[in-house]
Amino acid sequence: MSRPNTVQTIISVAACKATRAILRKTGKGGTAVPGKVAMRVSKEILKRTSEGMEIIVVTGTNGKTTTCNMIEHALTETGHPCLLNKSGANLLSGITADLTCNSTWTGKPKTHYAVLECDEAALKQVVPLVHPKAVVVTNLFSDQVDRYGGVENTLKEIRIGASRVPETTLVLNAEEPLSASLALGLPNKVVYFGLDASVGVQGDIDLTDAGKCPRCGGEYVYDYNIYAHLGGFRCTSCGYQRQQPDVAVTSIDKVSADGTQVHMKAKGKDYDAAISLPAVYNVYNAAAAVAAVGVLGVTADDAIKTLSSVRSSFGRLETFDLNGNRLQMILVKNPAGCNQAFSYLTGLEEDYTAVLYLNNRTGDGHDISWIKDTDYEKLCADPHLKKLYVGGECAAELRERLLEAGASEEIMQMTSDYDELLSLLKEEERPIFALPNYTAMMDMRKVLSQATNQKDFWE
Repeated sequence: MSRPNTVQTIISVAACKATRAILRKTGKGGTAVPGKVAMRVSKEILKRTSEGMEIIVVTGTNGKTTTCNMIEHALTETGHPCLLNKSGANLLSGITADLTCNSTWTGKPKTHYAVLECDEAALKQVVPLVHPKAVVVTNLFSDQVDRYGGVENTLKEIRIGASRVPETTLVLNAEEPLSASLALGLPNKVVYFGLDASVGVQGDIDLTDAGKCPRCGGEYVYDYNIYAHLGGFRCTSCGYQRQQPDVAVTSIDKVSADGTQVHMKAKGKDYDAAISLPAVYNVYNAAAAVAAVGVLGVTADDAIKTLSSVRSSFGRLETFDLNGNRLQMILVKNPAGCNQAFSYLTGLEEDYTAVLYLNNRTGDGHDISWIKDTDYEKLCADPHLKKLYVGGECAAELRERLLEAGASEEIMQMTSDYDELLSLLKEEERPIFALPNYTAMMDMRKVLSQATNQKDFWE
């Protein structure tokens, strides 16, 4: 395609910025639509508005938003101001909107650095236009199966994207056999992050999403397990196995609602690290962030220091103050993420109230069969669970699954009215953990942010 001319670029940028301004004035956020408007004027506007930037793209099933947040924080705190697509609009149109609105009227970027969350299927469209320095792949799990058609298809989509930017460094999860297999057959330089054997074993090994050995089709055995199919995998037939991470977490020393204390190793040096977010999956996100910013030249010494001051992302362990009581929101959208959220809750060993909301809109995936494979039994067996609110458009199906898992009807209350839910939660005296899926999170967060004067993502 030809390079867009200056007049075309100016019109495209102006249309994008004007559309976003109008949408935000009306309280609609302005995420993807401005990008669509910009691309109608100039199909290659993203190429123009990202030209010369140093960009890190983050994709994968779980942890994209939080990992992006950690990377952006590390870059900013080390003197590299950057753009972050905070809205979570991670398709081509949303990314185009953010980068175009970040440019001058002639399409010149206002920042030299950017961190972009990118949908797995959109990666092949985005990366040839922005030519990132690094692509981080957090992990791969079954998610929105009616859209992606299975985890192997998701891997194929990411591989196509990576193949289109051979000069880009891939930052891969050493313990996740699917995403780690991207190192095979591609010329890209690879940097690994992960958790060493000293951190496992945690729970049973769930090989549902592990797949087969990409070299010979053999089955994996595990020397240790972190959670789900993440761990020290190896194929006994051909020797394909987990690679030693460049950034490794060697121990998890303490997990609380306020954060996690760990030890890390990078380039042969050991570090004490305080991560201001809780849960094991955020330990992975932190290791990924340190590895990613290293590609841009930020030292592990400097990057690890920033982990103690990173704030929660939009809807991801975001905390709200309800009359002096803590409500923590945890986005859950598939069995792997949901199970890890349950492990976090049950590991705190304090009485709490849980809120489970489930929708099946397009943004969530219409197929909610994943709740059958989710370990609600673990949550329902926790003696510290004292109250359970259930709602959303699929509240009836979720209630049935919870009863099947052993939930007590005495502690369960159904309500799908967010204002009513807010009134009920304001009366709670125990810590509250809200676990909605995506569109339910957006609806719930709107009510909570208005009640607590929490800012919208663009403010």
